[in-house]
Parts: sequence; C-alpha cells; structure tokens
Amino acid sequence: MNDLGSKEVREGRYWNSGYGVCIMASITKGIDWAAYIDADNGYREHDCMRKTLESGSKLSEADARHFFPDIELPYRR
Repeated sequence: MNDLGSKEVREGRYWNSGYGVCIMASITKGIDWAAYIDADNGYREHDCMRKTLESGSKLSEADARHFFPDIELPYRR
C-alpha cells in the first residue's frame, strides 16, 4: 500500500495550568507538514488537540522544528 499523501498528526506539547495549551503537527506523508498552537478551557486534552488542528495558529518554521526536530519533510508554506 502506498501511503504518499495520507495524513498523520502528532502532539508536540500539552500544558494545562487552568487553560489547555496544545502544539500539534499535521503531516502529509511524503509531501510536507505544518505545526499549530491553540488553547482552550483545559477540560479535555483530546478536545484541545482537535481544536488546534482545526483552527490553531500556524507556527513559524523555526518554532515548529524546535518542537518536532525529527520531521524531515519540507515545512508547508
């Protein structure tokens, strides 16, 4: 099976100090990737992860590579 173009997500960090803050990577296998950050009410980590992928702010490439140094694909522009 060829997975070129299939999607993968990774959680980079999650903090909860009254608010949930999450950093996620969205990877298109064999093509590119981008990382996003967002926050929510902190009730459920999984909800914050989903919200981050759906509407989070895109990180700069330098910040994204800090949290995900092992991803070798080009960073999505």
